[in-house]
Amino acid sequence: MQRKRKKSEKKQIPSFFEEYRFEITITSMIILGVFLLIENMEISQTIFLLLKAIIFLFADVIKAIRKLIYDIFYWLEISDLVGVVLILFAGFLIAIRTRIRLLSTYQKISECQQCNGNNKLKRIKKKLKHRIIDIILRLRVYYYQCDNCYKKQLVVLMKRR
Repeated sequence: MQRKRKKSEKKQIPSFFEEYRFEITITSMIILGVFLLIENMEISQTIFLLLKAIIFLFADVIKAIRKLIYDIFYWLEISDLVGVVLILFAGFLIAIRTRIRLLSTYQKISECQQCNGNNKLKRIKKKLKHRIIDIILRLRVYYYQCDNCYKKQLVVLMKRR
C-alpha cells in the first residue's frame, strides 16, 4: 500500500481587499452618494444625449448602406443583374453536383483498396484542398494511408446535423 504524502500546512494570509471587501464597498457607496448630492450634474440628460447620439449614428450608417446599394443598382443595368444571378445560380448547381459526385466516388472504406488486405488504414493529415472542400461543400473529408503499401485514400462523408 502506497503512503500518501502529507501536504504542508501553510497559512493563507488573506489580502487586504478580501478581508475588508464589505467595508470598502460601503465606503464607496457613501462617497458616491455624497458626490451625487453635492454635484449639479444632470446624469439623466447626459445619458439621454448619449443614447440619442448612438441612435443617430446607427441611422446614419443605415442611410449610408442604403445609398451604396442604390448607387450599385443605378450603376448596373437589369441585364447585368440577371447575368450575375445566372452565374451565381450556375455556380451553386456546380457545387451541388460536385458534392454528389464526391459522396458517390469516395465512399467509406475499412481496408486498403490497392493491396486488398486486411491492413489497417491510418489517418493522415489532410491537404489544404481537402479542408476547402470540407468548408465549402459541407462534407466530412478524411485522408487515410495503408500501413502496408502506403497508398493514400480519401473518404468523403456527409456532415451530421
